[in-house]
Amino acid sequence: MWTAPIKLILWDLDDTLWRGTLADGDPVELYETRAELVRAFNARGVVSSICSKNDFEVGRAQLEAFGLWDEFVFPHIAFTPKAQAVAEIIADMQLRPVNVLFIDDNPHNLGEVRHALPDIQTLDATAPDADAQLAGLLALQTGTRSRVAEYRILEAKKRDRAAAPGESNEAFLRASGLCACAPALMDNLDFAPRIAELINRSNQLNYTRSRVELDALKAEIINVNRHDSVSIFAWDKYGRYGLVGFAMFDIIDKRLVHFTFSCRAMHLGLEQYALDKLAARQVIAGADPHVRIDASAWEGRFSTATADWIQDCDFNDPKIRAELLAEHLEQPAMEPAIRIMFDCQSGGIAHYSRFRQAIEFDNAPRLFGLQMMEDRSYEGQNFPPFLVYGAAVDYLDNRWPEQWHLLERGIYEKCALRLVIHLLENNLRLLVVLPPENAPIEKYRLGLNGSPQRVGLFNALWRRFAQENPGTIYILEVADLVDSLDEMEDITHYHPTLLRKIADQMDLWVHRSIQGMGDAAAA
Repeated sequence: MWTAPIKLILWDLDDTLWRGTLADGDPVELYETRAELVRAFNARGVVSSICSKNDFEVGRAQLEAFGLWDEFVFPHIAFTPKAQAVAEIIADMQLRPVNVLFIDDNPHNLGEVRHALPDIQTLDATAPDADAQLAGLLALQTGTRSRVAEYRILEAKKRDRAAAPGESNEAFLRASGLCACAPALMDNLDFAPRIAELINRSNQLNYTRSRVELDALKAEIINVNRHDSVSIFAWDKYGRYGLVGFAMFDIIDKRLVHFTFSCRAMHLGLEQYALDKLAARQVIAGADPHVRIDASAWEGRFSTATADWIQDCDFNDPKIRAELLAEHLEQPAMEPAIRIMFDCQSGGIAHYSRFRQAIEFDNAPRLFGLQMMEDRSYEGQNFPPFLVYGAAVDYLDNRWPEQWHLLERGIYEKCALRLVIHLLENNLRLLVVLPPENAPIEKYRLGLNGSPQRVGLFNALWRRFAQENPGTIYILEVADLVDSLDEMEDITHYHPTLLRKIADQMDLWVHRSIQGMGDAAAA
């Protein structure tokens, strides 16, 4: 019977949430089943509000006596027409009528609201199966977190806006101290469940009208050769909004695959912020410096002005990253015991590892490069006990600005040797993942001198170091894992099936290493 997902339930009070008429002085009696439904809907992400013709303070006192007042957001308790009140609540909460269920015992009120808001969904509180219908609606909800706190932020902002009626929206936003940051590429894997939920729940701000399965979304994020992606987090002096936006750009087809925002992001300028972030990333990647992500299909639906009231925060700031991960990871992160140094592929390997909570992974600009051993910038890097290194990323010229022509003349070997010395001095273990030497020529990055000859030369170097330093350096040959060339985009970019295999081998290596350390300690 439900024509669209329900995000808000609007409750009348008299003879709906409780038996009796408060204004007539009746000793009202709470419908316990409905009170429990309010709590249960909140727990699953469907919030409740009130639209009741009563005295505000009297109604509030009664709800507090029942222990229910804090379960409701944007309560409207006043002797005003219901249609007007309902419309105002929906607007204040930045929702659409189609996603709202209005419950009342009065047929006139139900008809009045339906007439004013034809898309709204309604329920007669006196219907014999009303509670059964609500129980059925509850069973359809798959959310696992309350959104009451999020709407409390909107309530506070509404109060402050009302206190300064002449102030422009931009002035208000500047005064609110709005901050945002945009994790990119595989950093988004940690947030994939929330991103999928956002895409699948959003309607009015889902500009691409996309829907997605979680595993498919993860695969899209991992495919960095085709997709660039940013998630948008925001907060201000009123509170933290969490993950409120996601944008994914198809680099090949030059189109937005996903461009979706929470209603909490409405009128904040975050759509243009996301587009600017994607455009800047494309420039860094070598695209036209005047690139603009085409959003003309949604002209007029959001402001395209540069949102200079947003303070841009860097997800790579350790404090900011730790806060966001703590808010969204299903399990708390541990002190890193493993670091994956595989450039933009690092997050994919971490994602498939059973040790994910103990992994720190690289993602630009948080990167290790072998060239750091030459200028000693490696000294500022964090090296936990177990390191996983995708050697192929440093076989390419672009990793060695002004020194690329010296790679085969000793500079590469010198830096690799310095890394080995650092490992030995600090009792670290390194798993070196070597690219294949016998792949088809189109799999090599010849434009950056990532030739089969160079791959063979440097692979041999690492095999020698591993032979000379058993217990410190271990080798994982990608050629031994590949079942199909379709698993590789090129020698530095692998598809999910191959990343999973690498993660499995890494997990086995860590497990055996820890087991060996324990055996040595016992002896």
